[in-house]
Amino acid sequence: MRRSRYQFQFVRLAAVIGIVLFVCLPFWPELDREHTDQANVIDANTIEVGGEQHRLYGVDAVEIDQRCRRRDSTTWPCGREAAAALIKFLEGRKVTCEVWQGTTRDAHGRFVSVCYAGGDDISSWVAKNGWAVADRDANRLYNYTSDEGTARFLRRGIWDGTFDPPAEWRPRQQAAGQP
Repeated sequence: MRRSRYQFQFVRLAAVIGIVLFVCLPFWPELDREHTDQANVIDANTIEVGGEQHRLYGVDAVEIDQRCRRRDSTTWPCGREAAAALIKFLEGRKVTCEVWQGTTRDAHGRFVSVCYAGGDDISSWVAKNGWAVADRDANRLYNYTSDEGTARFLRRGIWDGTFDPPAEWRPRQQAAGQP
């Protein structure tokens, strides 16, 4: 008799916990693995979708204030042009970002995500159009080295001259006291 009473209490407690989790989990942003909405471009590496910032997985794009050098040695605002190109590409399109491995965030609090505009992988587009360097350590399903190679061969974007890789440019700017 006692045993069945404890079993009943256990089942009751499990039901209450289940209901609480069912109600609370949809509001827990880290567990919302997918965000879909119009995108606001921050730079060629970061977009805002549904009020959350997403850093594109698998690529490192030029920074918004970064300048590059053309083959004729003139400098140009490659970071701003990269962002403008991405704005144009995403204009009027619904974007879906899938958070990499569920809850991955970078040092700046952005989700690290694989994002799509329709069926187009945005990281692939950024790399293929010459606005980013591929992350050679990225998962092989999302490795954009061949897209980067296409951009290099066709001299698209930053590959039509010289530039500092973003991973080297950022620390130099920080050391010089610039954001």
